[in-house]
Amino acid sequence: MVTEKPVETMNKNQDKTTGLYKIAAKILKKVKTGSSYKTQLYQAQYPNKLTLNAVLMNVFKWENVIDVLVEKSNLLEKENNMDRDLVYVLITEMMWSKFGLKGTAKNILAVKKYKDEFLQLMKENDLEKLTTSTDTKVLKPRFFRVNTLLTTIEKILEKLSELKFIKLKTPKSYAQFLELIKSDKFKGRNVFVQDIHIKELLIFNSKVKFYEIEEYNNGSLIVQDKASCLAAYLLNPELNSTVLDMCAAPGMKTSHLAAIMQNTGKLYAVDRSKERFYIMQNMLEKYGVQNVETFNMDALTFPYFDDVKYILLDPSCSGSGIVDRVRNDSSGQNQNFQIRLKKLANVHAQLLNHALKSYPNLERLVYSTCSANHEENEAVVDEALSINGKFKLLDCTKMVKGWTNKGAPGYDCSEMCLNAVPSVDCTNGFFISVFVRRDLEDNEVAEEENIEDNEVAEEEEYIEDIEDVKDERVVEDIEVDEEEEVVEEKKEKVFEHNEIVDKKVKIDKKPIISNTDKNVENTSQIKKNKKRKHNEVVKEEKVFEHNEIVDKKVKIDKKPIISNTDKNVENKSQIKKNKKRKHNEVVKEEKVFEHSEIVDKKVKKVKKSSITNTDKNLENKSQIIKNKNTVSTPLVKSKNAKRRERRQKLEKANKSCGLQTKKTKKQKKVKVEET
Repeated sequence: MVTEKPVETMNKNQDKTTGLYKIAAKILKKVKTGSSYKTQLYQAQYPNKLTLNAVLMNVFKWENVIDVLVEKSNLLEKENNMDRDLVYVLITEMMWSKFGLKGTAKNILAVKKYKDEFLQLMKENDLEKLTTSTDTKVLKPRFFRVNTLLTTIEKILEKLSELKFIKLKTPKSYAQFLELIKSDKFKGRNVFVQDIHIKELLIFNSKVKFYEIEEYNNGSLIVQDKASCLAAYLLNPELNSTVLDMCAAPGMKTSHLAAIMQNTGKLYAVDRSKERFYIMQNMLEKYGVQNVETFNMDALTFPYFDDVKYILLDPSCSGSGIVDRVRNDSSGQNQNFQIRLKKLANVHAQLLNHALKSYPNLERLVYSTCSANHEENEAVVDEALSINGKFKLLDCTKMVKGWTNKGAPGYDCSEMCLNAVPSVDCTNGFFISVFVRRDLEDNEVAEEENIEDNEVAEEEEYIEDIEDVKDERVVEDIEVDEEEEVVEEKKEKVFEHNEIVDKKVKIDKKPIISNTDKNVENTSQIKKNKKRKHNEVVKEEKVFEHNEIVDKKVKIDKKPIISNTDKNVENKSQIKKNKKRKHNEVVKEEKVFEHSEIVDKKVKKVKKSSITNTDKNLENKSQIIKNKNTVSTPLVKSKNAKRRERRQKLEKANKSCGLQTKKTKKQKKVKVEET
């Protein structure tokens, strides 16, 4: 009888755990051979990407220590059938994972036997010093870019307010901005701040998770590091322009370019990897990009589009600048990494030179990498500049206000490039350079010079305005003083005029002595005095009016004219016009004054010729009346007249003799004649 061995049923959790380790080992192997870490992570057939990423990050951290442990213990020689990358994953989980190494598979059990030996080796050789420091990870916040193709910044801010997030005020300077991100204020999970350079970028604490909110799932909020956003930000294509993204997958920067272009113009997205290309297509569709044409091909064989004006070149690189996967490969200890680094640098240089030579209407190109290695960054840029003399670099740090980290020293392009340093800028490590065509740049420089000249001219005008304002204030102060003096003078003149009027009133109101026989002689003298005083008052009034006119004329002549500057030409002409107008008014007043004097003289002559019933002409009037009476008397005298004459003669004779005469009255009998 043949007995069959019972089939061992494996626990689902153990199977799942073993699957996680195998997938992590597979990704680790592909990354070492040059594949993109992000692409492999996205394509991995494992649902929980966070757990898978955490396992791999732990392997990268302890990789140098594991090298020593494997070499000292001869584990790979003793266990012939074990995969090296899987051993690295299992050792990491056994020694430094919070949950430990789980499972009952043969490989797992084989590695567990070496735990005590590994702990002894760690103490004897002090191997913890070989770990890759991850302190910068604590300083690195989480960046979320608002996808303006699907929503607006205002709507996202309103949504965050509903979720009880507190928006901190964005500082004015970049240094203060970094201090805020590193301060205790930013440790809370419910606080965030808007980026100082890229307004659609929001920065949160590293512990914030948005995987459950709708805006993250529908593509309105995109997780994208600030350093990665700077590439499209510095390219800054115009609306309705033509842009080429030469190594576009997985599509983060492509979607940012489309947002800057507001879905206008043409956007060509090229990538040669089929897996990455399909991921890019799905992402661009999710993010609402409508002006893009995607091409699954090598950028070196991409047809030459004559209308391409802007190019973004962000090729696949070593990724040594990314904080979450910092490794010691770049130290030069790993020979395979150095070989791969040279290959990557050659590919980068080939792509960059092709882009600068093959597109005749190219105006601006941004070359960027997420690498911290100079071989992929400054060395490639220097080579491209030496071959392509039609292009030059723009100073990136001037384009991003307040940024201080430039390229690595020792290269010609160092001062013109931008480096993002994780420990300083709280982002991933990143390198950016901006190429621009020389002839266009010369025109731009000329325009900038014109703009600067205009700004200088405006500043000079502003300074002149300030000086003019000061002069005007001085003039106003002088005018105020003059006005005060004029007011005082007017008061004095009014006082003098009132005195003159009072004199005139007194003269007019002065009673005239009755024209009796007793005061005949005094009357003539009084009339003369009155006439003389009246003439004096009239002269004083005329002198007073004439002085006022002269004062006006002097003020107009003495009024200060503002300095003859370019800005004050209009003011000067206006002042001259006002001065001329006032002068004409004064001349008119003088003419009116002279004319009034002439009219007064004529009136006097007319009045003098005509006899009026005034005190002055009283004697003439009485004489005229006598003459009239004389003319009107008849030649034949009446009896009464004769009698009166005889009586007067008699009285005169008696007076001369000293006799008195008595007057007797005789009654007259009146006869009534009947008719």
